[in-house]
Amino acid sequence: MSRCVVLGAGGHAHVLIDVIQTAGNIEVACVLDRNESLWGKEIYGIPIAGGDDRLFSLKADGVSGFVVAVGSIGDNGPRARVFRTALEHGLTPVTIVAHTAYVSRMAVLERGCQVLSRAVVNPGVVVGENSIINTGAIIEHDCKIGRHVHIAPGAVLSGMVTVGDMAHVGTGASVRQAVAIGNGAVVGVGAAVVNDVAAGSVVAGVPARPVGRRKG
Repeated sequence: MSRCVVLGAGGHAHVLIDVIQTAGNIEVACVLDRNESLWGKEIYGIPIAGGDDRLFSLKADGVSGFVVAVGSIGDNGPRARVFRTALEHGLTPVTIVAHTAYVSRMAVLERGCQVLSRAVVNPGVVVGENSIINTGAIIEHDCKIGRHVHIAPGAVLSGMVTVGDMAHVGTGASVRQAVAIGNGAVVGVGAAVVNDVAAGSVVAGVPARPVGRRKG
């Protein structure tokens, strides 16, 4: 059984640890988080053992993989940075697929992806590295999802949608077929996206309209 470290101790970590423990094919050695007030506590029996400075010693102790448990609410930058830091320490990203999720055998999940409970990833889909397809999300045929993307719970992408790197599609949002969502764009909760979304823009509403630009 391979051993991994979970990076981040927030709510997303709770979901991922539950999925990993249910699958039973990976051992979680510990959780790391920058918040010192969490050190010494546990998540479902897994110790929170310190911060990122522990990565080097964990590899020496036989931990080979990592799972990024940093979620995102419109900003995937922290998630991407944690991913790169773990790679720099020689660890391998672990792809997580919940047992109740459906991933077509004609879909491609790149390294470190997470497909959570009751999500659907249909044929021809490509999901870029370190991206989240969250609980109950539906990715229809031939969609292309970039790197470090978060498709939030209950979001629905119709066929042939493209989503750029670092973008966020909010909870319950719907995206019309063949729409392109640019790099770093944010789609608000419950939005209905019927037109392309420019890189870095924030859209919301039904139908979705620009309401600003993402900060940073």
